[in-house]
Amino acid sequence: MTLVVAHRGASAYAPENTMEAYRLAVKMRADAIELDVHLTRDGELAVIHDDTLERTTDQVGAVLDRTMPELRSADAGYAFEAPDGTTPFRGKGLRIPTLPEVLAWLPEGIGLVVELKAREATAPTVEALRGSRVREAGGVSVISFDEQAINEARELDPALPTGYLLVPSQDFESGLAYAVEHGHLAVHPYEGDLGMDPAPKLAMALAFGRQVGCYVVNEPDRMKHLAAFGLWGFVTDRPDVGRDAMDER
Repeated sequence: MTLVVAHRGASAYAPENTMEAYRLAVKMRADAIELDVHLTRDGELAVIHDDTLERTTDQVGAVLDRTMPELRSADAGYAFEAPDGTTPFRGKGLRIPTLPEVLAWLPEGIGLVVELKAREATAPTVEALRGSRVREAGGVSVISFDEQAINEARELDPALPTGYLLVPSQDFESGLAYAVEHGHLAVHPYEGDLGMDPAPKLAMALAFGRQVGCYVVNEPDRMKHLAAFGLWGFVTDRPDVGRDAMDER
């Protein structure tokens, strides 16, 4: 079964990496939620993609320079635009969540993919996941483009599933070899790099006992195409489209 992983929640319909986006993803029957973590000045794990605030909130500045209470003052729904150009979440009280907050809320049966956006967040993230419900259920993995970050996560907790994110156009075979060498369970390339015939790459990964996920897929035909080859899962901004596409299979 190919998993539908909600990219920063249902980010096509609600502000990314907010509880609203996560709740909507669950309502849309996503199999798992993908989110991003940074460390704050006071050692908290803030769930936000960028290392600065300006793209997604009404404030500016680096996440690492702020305390979590300071980050909480930002409007996390400020920048989201609906297709009609309106900003329906602006001023609605959406805040940047913490990883422990998401872990405490996450419904049973919903998986979690945590992307390490900053190396300094690695050890606190591993510790936060230790003993969590989703970890005990075997439903969590930690991924990163940063080799040092995922290697550290693997060293800190060898039983924690880790995945190596490949940047667009990065060679799949060398990425897979790196994952195998360092004990990472999965490789996650950009979806376009899998091409129209992903079978050889997926077969190679299977031969080494590795999973293959990809990012970001929003077209239903492409979702079904990749699933037909046994892809582990795809990240999507539109989990409702993904769910419908997988149900049609």
